[in-house]
Amino acid sequence: MKEMSRGGAGVIAAFLLLLAVCIAPAAAIGVTGAKYLGSIPPGGTDTHQMDINIGAGEDPTDIVVEVKGFGQTLDASYTSLDPASDVSPYSARSFITLDRASLHLEPGSEQTVTATIKLPQDVGQGGRYAIIYVHALPGKGKAFTTAVNVPVFITVAGTTLTETGSILQVATGDLAIGLPIAITTTFKNTGNYHYYFARNWITMKDANGAILANVTTAPLIYAIIPGNTIRFTVKPDIGSLQPGTYTVISRVLLEDGRILDENTTTFEVKQPYISPVTEASITLTPGSPGTLMSSGGRYSVTFPQGSVLGEVVVTLKPYPRENLQAAPTGAKLGTTCFEITGLSGLLSKDATVRVAYSADDLTAAGGDASQLRLAYWDTVQNMWVILPTQLNTQAMSLTATTNHMSVWAVMVSSTAGAVSPIATNIPLLAMVVLVIAIGIALAILFLIIRRRR
Repeated sequence: MKEMSRGGAGVIAAFLLLLAVCIAPAAAIGVTGAKYLGSIPPGGTDTHQMDINIGAGEDPTDIVVEVKGFGQTLDASYTSLDPASDVSPYSARSFITLDRASLHLEPGSEQTVTATIKLPQDVGQGGRYAIIYVHALPGKGKAFTTAVNVPVFITVAGTTLTETGSILQVATGDLAIGLPIAITTTFKNTGNYHYYFARNWITMKDANGAILANVTTAPLIYAIIPGNTIRFTVKPDIGSLQPGTYTVISRVLLEDGRILDENTTTFEVKQPYISPVTEASITLTPGSPGTLMSSGGRYSVTFPQGSVLGEVVVTLKPYPRENLQAAPTGAKLGTTCFEITGLSGLLSKDATVRVAYSADDLTAAGGDASQLRLAYWDTVQNMWVILPTQLNTQAMSLTATTNHMSVWAVMVSSTAGAVSPIATNIPLLAMVVLVIAIGIALAILFLIIRRRR
């Protein structure tokens, strides 16, 4: 028994040691001078100083500094490239030397590394790029390291800077109920110089030329490096689309509005499509009515004046269908669901909930829209409440009124009203019966005590 205890203790000790190694903090490297942005003439030279440090609470750390190629991922993030992968004609990797390739830092200390940049006389025109990669070597007590990429942007002074680009592809992907339309634009910098704050402008039109969406991305915080390809993604909130052919025009613009390239594509909608709910919020006050509506207008909740007793922020948001409670006996869940949060209790006055049902909801009802109902999940009684629902087949909408806001779903049911807790919540029924029994027992005990007195 003692041998087993020692063995168990050894296993536990080894596990704790491994856990300590895995969760030990890595060296948090700080770099002052974490970017070079300069202009050098052909044959010219410049230097860049980097002060590298670690915090007072860090372990002693060995640091390695390397010059690498300048790469870029599809989301435009900068990444370092090994020499074998650095094949860009705009690489500055071979033009940079360091006065030291490694250093040792004690906690709270700092050391300086100087990079010397020397351009050849025949360097060419435009910009040249590299990354100085500063990273810690794994040391005692460290399971992983941290690193810093120092981007190097060199303008070849006195040369022609070309800012051009090409859209390689515009794609919408497959439309799916419950998923937004994602328009991706794959774009390449075909010039010889980088540019910041590029943005993607998307216009969507129907077969008649009517504009359904006209939206731009936020300006890109990363520069797009010559020769690199990135991808913009736009998810326009277009409400609903009827079967037909649609056109997407994609443009990539510079910060000043100049269009670098424009491309057009079409896509086909084969069955009615309704975009999923997008999160939206409203601040309600007792003295004013308000309407909470998703940006596409598919979902709305109208609150009358006096429905809340104090100022409150109410939010309508997506809810995963796989997290829905099972439909009660005799009913079936549709595909549409969402959640309304922010209220701590019931409303003082009923609100009106309006939902545009989808083609999949109608399919779940066997094509009979009169079977569709709005229902909410009652978290107190732990059951679905199916509400009397007004149907508008022309607008493909369902409307109901209630003072209860929680998780909502489109339900297929021939009846409306609260589903019996006897059928859906046996544990709650048992609790009620138990409370009643205890009450009866206490009453009987009280009578016995009185008679004895």
